[in-house]
Amino acid sequence: MAKYLQGMASTTINSTITELFPALAFNNGESIKNHDQMHEFVVELARKRLLSEVSSKQSFVDNNDLDSAYGFIGDTFQIRPDMLKEKLSNAVGILDYLYRVDKDRPIEKIIWGYRAKPKGVDNNHAGDIFIYFKSGNPKISGISLKAGTKKSAEPKMNSYVRPTIQKSMWRKSDPSSEKRLKEKLWTECYSKLPGLPKKLNKSNWIILGNTQRPDKEVVAAVLRQFQQSEKIFDELYQIQNEVCRQHICDMINNDFDAAIKWIGEEFRLETQGSSTEVPLTLVKAIGSRAEEQGDKLAKMYPRITRDNAYLSKNSVQEWFIDVYSGSEKLTLLMTIRSDSKYRESKQKGKLGAFMQLKLLYRGYK
Repeated sequence: MAKYLQGMASTTINSTITELFPALAFNNGESIKNHDQMHEFVVELARKRLLSEVSSKQSFVDNNDLDSAYGFIGDTFQIRPDMLKEKLSNAVGILDYLYRVDKDRPIEKIIWGYRAKPKGVDNNHAGDIFIYFKSGNPKISGISLKAGTKKSAEPKMNSYVRPTIQKSMWRKSDPSSEKRLKEKLWTECYSKLPGLPKKLNKSNWIILGNTQRPDKEVVAAVLRQFQQSEKIFDELYQIQNEVCRQHICDMINNDFDAAIKWIGEEFRLETQGSSTEVPLTLVKAIGSRAEEQGDKLAKMYPRITRDNAYLSKNSVQEWFIDVYSGSEKLTLLMTIRSDSKYRESKQKGKLGAFMQLKLLYRGYK
């Protein structure tokens, strides 16, 4: 059976298809009508080492992103065929969207905002690609791209628990937050695993540096619990998840200013039509069609005066943030969940994620 990319690796390649591929096609003046043509065009650019040619090179901020692109394009052959077709069709739709924008206001070039952002664009800007117009203001416009079905609600913010706690506003707000979460996860969850040696405790069960490094005995105990009883394994995962959700809720409820700064920087708020130097437009691709989306949270954001974060009573993964402006309220739909299933051959999901459960903002109601 063919082995396809999963988790973060798959997400990166899927994003490359919907972001970089239309940029390369537009900058090269290609008119592409279907998914096969899109894949053949970009793969051929990579095969002939043409990404550094003038038309293609303007798609990149720097050589690091250009070099990364070669590997990502090659990795598209490791995406499940049905998913590859879907993402390539989305890329065709996004290319069509760019040509429609170009018809109304001529575009000079499209730049992929993978790791680096273009000159004059804030490093925290939520744009996936950036349109440079030939004339007029704003000169640059950021586009946040999402892909899905007509009824689907794609996450507008896609992160993880520990990287969220490490954001600058949260480090300033509560410098000991990460340490407390580590200790609580041990006390309420990981210390319950079978066969752990007595030397392990809330301080040394996992080492937190640039990456998380759980003790090998903890990793073995997670697998042992999975083998002995998947029911108890899942019960412990629910505890792990609730501890993480409640911890994030407490962070939000304890510091309104930090919470609002986090929402403003991380939730990809649309700023189209504002005085922002590089506005952001949300675009969703459905099949081979892409359209701009509205954003009530963005309109309300400057007027938010209070918030309240709390767990869902009906889900082991969902939680909410209510934001208020006077009598107006929006409920932000949040999720913390495992990025993948746990199994012996790939021990990264659920309890195997430790402090790296996925954290999503899915929209509002």
